[in-house]
Amino acid sequence: MSFPSPINSAASSARRSGSPEIYLSACLDTGIPLPAKLLDLARMDLIFITDRPLRFGTALQLSIYSDFISAVTQNRAVVHWCRPHPLGWQIGAFLGQPLPDRLTENHWNDLRGTLRYECNWKAWVLWDEGGELETVKILDYSIGGLRIAASRHVAVNQCLTMFGSSGGRDRAVLNGQVQWCRDVEQTYQAGVMVFGQRGRELPKMFGNLEAVHVDGTRPDHQQAVESSETLRFEQVLEERFLPDAKATRKRSIRFDENYDAPEQ
Repeated sequence: MSFPSPINSAASSARRSGSPEIYLSACLDTGIPLPAKLLDLARMDLIFITDRPLRFGTALQLSIYSDFISAVTQNRAVVHWCRPHPLGWQIGAFLGQPLPDRLTENHWNDLRGTLRYECNWKAWVLWDEGGELETVKILDYSIGGLRIAASRHVAVNQCLTMFGSSGGRDRAVLNGQVQWCRDVEQTYQAGVMVFGQRGRELPKMFGNLEAVHVDGTRPDHQQAVESSETLRFEQVLEERFLPDAKATRKRSIRFDENYDAPEQ
């Protein structure tokens, strides 16, 4: 199995033509190495390809480096997003610490602050102008914000309180403020800034797969049991992406034996 070239200016239109190539080395918290290829990198998170799906809350140990001897950093990360990819699985992970200034201000000074992740979640909002709860759809999210689809135009700078998909008012999930709103294909889309980097918690708040949600921030947490619901979900994803996968076993994805990983 082969991967595209390391992340560079060709991988993102926002990066300079002279940007250095950036590599990633990853392993699970248990020390098991993961074949990984970096797709996109920001100061607070990253997306990479690997050969297997990883559950929400999976803890990772990372080494991120480029061709410069001094351009290397160690970090920890927590998985929050996983999607099929033609070369395996795309993994989105939030970094435990922002990338150090010595890298972002010199070697990698054109990185974005955060990345955005596609999703399709239902939520309820209560606008600061009052009224009844209204349903919205969350289209994508980042550490500091989200994009929603609403049934009407909403004013810029308007504040909102968001509730879970059940629509109960007993427990507000998060608060935010509208940054922009535009008409897109007979619906309205709005960008919402969420306070306190609560975007990190959005998959756990609105994802409907509770069996795969674990608290990866607690060192004493117990691993989630392999429930039948979790296994069915993984198999559905694999069959959707790999139609020839057999229902009686998981399909394994092997890396190309000729693929040369960067030297550590």
